[in-house]
Amino acid sequence: MNIRPLIQGTLALSLLLAPAASINATTTSVDAKIRRTLTVSDDRWGSCAVNLSVSPSTEGLNCSGNWVTFSCSGDHASKSNAARMFDSAQMAFALDKTVRLWVDDTKTHNGFCFVSRIDILP
Repeated sequence: MNIRPLIQGTLALSLLLAPAASINATTTSVDAKIRRTLTVSDDRWGSCAVNLSVSPSTEGLNCSGNWVTFSCSGDHASKSNAARMFDSAQMAFALDKTVRLWVDDTKTHNGFCFVSRIDILP
């Protein structure tokens, strides 16, 4: 059996998938407690944000500080979806629960990275 075509095919597939893997590397999950919440009447910081007990930069993301935004301004998510995620974050804050956030450092508001998903952990 000639294994060379199999090796060449595997190598070609690996090279095709490598760029896709690096594109997804900008979104990472972060487990943290919420220390503060922020809402503003204008679009600064995406209109709503939370301060985390850990910085997303510890997970390799290019985010400034411990703040992340849900983009309640509607720039990176619909206003209704962002509001629901922020409501979940406020509930986790009030109940002192740990959350798992999916943070994207390609979408920001004034340096705050965007959260595309929030899970409240038991």
